[in-house]
Amino acid sequence: MSDVWELLMFLGSSVCHQLPERSYFLGDVQIPLCARCIGIQLGFLASASFLLSFGKRFWSAIPDRRSVIVLGAVMSLFVVDALLSYSGISPSTNLRRTLSGLSLGVPLPFVLVSLLRSMIQVPRGQNPEENTVLGWLSLPLLYIISAAAILAANESSLLFYPVSVLGVLGVFVFFWVAASVILLMLTEKSRADATCKLAGAAIVAIVSVLALAMAHGVLFPES
Repeated sequence: MSDVWELLMFLGSSVCHQLPERSYFLGDVQIPLCARCIGIQLGFLASASFLLSFGKRFWSAIPDRRSVIVLGAVMSLFVVDALLSYSGISPSTNLRRTLSGLSLGVPLPFVLVSLLRSMIQVPRGQNPEENTVLGWLSLPLLYIISAAAILAANESSLLFYPVSVLGVLGVFVFFWVAASVILLMLTEKSRADATCKLAGAAIVAIVSVLALAMAHGVLFPES
């Protein structure tokens, strides 16, 4: 288990400072991502999984201007909390860090994954289906489920280890979605199959996470 946890901590360091005072613990074992980052990554994974599995039925359209305003307003809570915290105006707690992290991680796939789906599945010139009421209701539901899982994780080993693993998995999913969108945009005129492009994006995501984790180890060897 120690070797596995060292690997998870190494991978988590690709995006997280992993400060102990800003992280959750179960006994002496630290979650590989700090309170804010676990909120971002687990929230992103939850929403991305929902949209990739059921997006065509409940949320298939790229958000319109009004939807972007709503999603942006939710994500702005993350920015506000981060500014208040790092400026020293209002020191944050782990609870607040988690909730603000979720306010970024949960809504973001509704933009990125929706864009990715449209690039893969919607033929040029065809209008995608409108987002449904159930699609919108999934946003607070995913937030609540993710928040409950994280906050209960440091009290129960049944949740601590799955949440830790899923949080690190969320890092890879985030990089894969971002790389997929960029790669599909850059190769729009290419005849390569979309599946090959998505596979290439997966390789880019893995290499990026490993490179960032190694860079973190070099720059902050004692962290």
